[in-house]
Amino acid sequence: ISTSHCVAKSVVVPGRTRHLCYCFTPMRYAWDQFPSYFGAERVGSFASQLFRWGLSAMARWDAATAHRADRYVAISRHVADRIQRYYNRPSTVIYPPVDTIFFKPGQQPIESYFLVVSALVPYKHIEIAIQACTIAQVPLHIVGDGPDRLRLQALAGPNVTFLGALSNEGVRRQYQRATAFLFPGNEDFGIAPVEAQACGRPVIALNTGGARETVIHNRTGILVDEASDSAFADAITHTIQQDFDETAIRKHALSYSRDRFQRAMLKEVSYLMAQAQCELHNEST
Repeated sequence: ISTSHCVAKSVVVPGRTRHLCYCFTPMRYAWDQFPSYFGAERVGSFASQLFRWGLSAMARWDAATAHRADRYVAISRHVADRIQRYYNRPSTVIYPPVDTIFFKPGQQPIESYFLVVSALVPYKHIEIAIQACTIAQVPLHIVGDGPDRLRLQALAGPNVTFLGALSNEGVRRQYQRATAFLFPGNEDFGIAPVEAQACGRPVIALNTGGARETVIHNRTGILVDEASDSAFADAITHTIQQDFDETAIRKHALSYSRDRFQRAMLKEVSYLMAQAQCELHNEST
């Protein structure tokens, strides 16, 4: 069993070994999202062109070795579509496990701040959350760190608090007390929005990628059609005015539990092994 976001799916296995690949996504930066990872301003530079050439070669290798896995399991329908597009392979969808026992609603009253929990890197588009909260005139807490922190701090006003990396307990407290969780990037699944919902908090997310599958519009949060400051600001205002049901949000998040994940993965392993046994039987007869 491999868990792959880059090259693990291409491992060469010996003899009659069967290979089940739990695929996070075909390499986003090599296939179709170079500007999102490395910055649109770098696209035209000479160094960028050399880097693109190398990533194009990696994408060709990635496709050429896609047959090495006997069976693919995707982390979302969004990723299953990418596996079909780039590898020409079908896949089963099993959503990643979320610790819905640890992440749960708290006893403290909800506060007025909005929340981001993320690595601070360009493709997460945290600047949209910062500017949207400035427009809506609401506090924003940002949990996490990364190379984009200085740029984001330069954009932020006094309503934005950078908390850096926190313990799991600290992150849970932030989820539990937030008015809502903000998710302005395009992710293949997105664990943090499900953790926030497990804590009973609504999510405001861009209507693309994995968020389409984990957020129920106007029930567990709001899906925003446009990746813009004003669109997210409007969604923030709407969230403040809307009465979300914490129990319903929590119930939805429970469908991503660890137990559910383990049962589904064991089923996939059993299916693959039964298929291998059948092939052995046919060869022997």
